[in-house]
Amino acid sequence: MSDGISKPVRSKHAKATRSRHGCINCRRRKKKCDEIKPICTGCLKRHMVCVYKEPKKVWRRGKKVKGGVEDEGADDGRGDEGEGEEVEEEDGEEWKADSSDGVLSPLLLHPGHHNKVHSEISLKQIVGQTVLDIMEKNSPLDTAPSPENLLTLDSELMDALCENDPSLLSLFAPHPENPVPRSLEVRLPVDLSYDELAYFEYYCKKILPDLSILPQEFNYYSKIYVPLAFKEKAVLYTLVGWGCRMCKNRNLSYQVENGEADQYVNMVNTIIDANNHLLDRDKFITNFVCYMLFVCMEISYGDTLRWSHYFTCCFKMINRMPGDFKYLLTQCSVEGTLLAENFAYFDVLASQSNENGTFYPISDYRELFSFSRNIHDPLQGCVRPIILLIGEIVSLLVEYNALNVSLDLTECDMYETTAKMMERSEELDRKIKFARPDLTCLQSLESQEQLEYHLTLFEVYQLSAQIYLRQVIRKLPPIVPEVEVLGYNLREDMKILVGCKRLQKSLSFPMLLLGTSSARKEDRDCVKGLFEALIQSCGYLSGYQKLWIVVEKIWELNSGGTLYVDWFKVTREFGWRLNLGR
Repeated sequence: MSDGISKPVRSKHAKATRSRHGCINCRRRKKKCDEIKPICTGCLKRHMVCVYKEPKKVWRRGKKVKGGVEDEGADDGRGDEGEGEEVEEEDGEEWKADSSDGVLSPLLLHPGHHNKVHSEISLKQIVGQTVLDIMEKNSPLDTAPSPENLLTLDSELMDALCENDPSLLSLFAPHPENPVPRSLEVRLPVDLSYDELAYFEYYCKKILPDLSILPQEFNYYSKIYVPLAFKEKAVLYTLVGWGCRMCKNRNLSYQVENGEADQYVNMVNTIIDANNHLLDRDKFITNFVCYMLFVCMEISYGDTLRWSHYFTCCFKMINRMPGDFKYLLTQCSVEGTLLAENFAYFDVLASQSNENGTFYPISDYRELFSFSRNIHDPLQGCVRPIILLIGEIVSLLVEYNALNVSLDLTECDMYETTAKMMERSEELDRKIKFARPDLTCLQSLESQEQLEYHLTLFEVYQLSAQIYLRQVIRKLPPIVPEVEVLGYNLREDMKILVGCKRLQKSLSFPMLLLGTSSARKEDRDCVKGLFEALIQSCGYLSGYQKLWIVVEKIWELNSGGTLYVDWFKVTREFGWRLNLGR
C-alpha cells in the first residue's frame, strides 16, 4: 500500500491485511477473504451464508457534527465522554454512503440499538436529500385537487425532452396556485419506534434508489411511494416491512424466516382488506401501491409464489373499478399511469403468462405505451418498446397453442394455420430488429458512459427477444446457427453489463435466454461465470439463484443442445411462478 494515502492510525501495530475484515467463514477456515460484498468468493463456491463480523467501536478524535446531526453511531445512548466521539466502524458497504452501490446518503439510524432518535435528526434527513429534492419540486402533500403535479421537472430538461414537439410542454405545466414552501413539512401518519424509523430510512436510502435504472431525479417512485407513506399508514408499514426484511436478511437467503417483517406485512394486509370493503379512488390507489410494492419486493428476492398471489389480488381489485385497467389512465392521473406501467411490465415477464396469457390484452398495454410515451418509467428505462414486443410474442404464443389444442383441423388446415403464424412471427421479428430505444430516457442520462451502458441494455433485450421468438414460436434448439449467432452477440454484451452496478438487477430476462440458447460447453461455462458474478454481487437475496437452477435443469435435459426445452414448463414442474422483471 502506498504511503501517500493518509489514514487514521488505530493502533501501533496496524497492518492492512485482507483477512482483518474478512467474513466469519474465511476467518474460521484461516483463509484469505476477497471481501466481496455481500458474498465473498469462498462462501459462493461452498454455497455458504456469508456473514461479516459485527461492527466494533473505535475512537475518533475531533469528529465534527455535520448539519447539526451526529454522524453514524454517535448517539448510542451512552452520553458524551471527552472531546472525541465513539462511533461504529462498519466493515461492509451496507451502512456507508458509497456511490458504487447506488447509496446516496449515509444512514443515521441503526436497528437494534433501541435508543432514542437524536433531537436534531429530522424525518427529512431520514428520507434523504435526494428524495427530498424530488418531492420539493412539487409536493404531493399539498392540498392540490389532483396529483397531476407529480412530474414538475427542470425547465432546461423539459426543453431538451420536448425539442421536437413543443406541445408536450403542456403536460408539465407549472401550478403557481400551489406553491411549495422551501421547508417541506414531513409528518408520518403513525408514531414509529426507533427500529421502524431505521427500517424506513433503509428503504428510502438503500432500496428506493435501486428501483430506478435512470438517474435519481427521474425516480418517480420517490414521488409516489414516500409521499403516500406520509399520508397512508398501509404504505408506510409496507416500506418499513421491506426495509426490515432487506436489512435483516441482506447477507442471508430469502428462505430465512423474518417474523418481524412478516408482522408488518400482516398489518398491511389487514388494512387492505378493510379498504376493499368500501373502495373509492384514494383507497384504490393506496391498495394498488401496497400490492405492487409487495410484488416488487417478492420478485426482487427470487420468490416463486407469494408475488403471484399479490399480483392476482391487484388484478381482481382493478376489475372492480369502472373501466378496469383503463381506470388507472383515466382517473388516476400521472401516478396511475406509472403504476399501470409497473403492472404491465411484471405481467409480460411472468412465467405463467407464457401459458395463460397476460391478464389484460396486449392492445391495452399498447394503448398504455402510447398514452405514457412522454413519461419515464424508472424500472424499464429505454427498453420499454422491447417489453411491449415481448408481450406481443407472449400473445402470439398463447394464441398458437390454443389453436393447436382446441381446433380439430385437417392436415391441410393445420399447415395453413402454422404458415400464418410463421408470417406473423416474421413480421414481429422485423419489429424487434428495427425497434428504437425510448429516447426520452436516454436524454436524461448523466454521462457518455451511462449512455453506452443503456444502449447496450437495449441491445441485450433486443437480442433476447429475437431468441425468445425463435424458441417459443419456431421451436428452434440452441444448436441452430441462427440461434448460436444471436447467443454469441448476447453473451458479449452481457459481459459488459454484468459489471454495471445500476443495471445488474434488470438482467433476469436476458440471462435466462442466454442460458437457454447456450449449447457448447465453453459457452455454458461462460454463462455459469456470469450467473456466479451476478449472484455474488446481488447476494443470495436475489432472483438469479432461481434462474440459475432453471438453466441448469434445462442443460441437464438438453445436454447436446439439439432440443428445444420450454423454460416455463420447467418452472411449472418445480411448482414455481417466476417473474423476470427483477
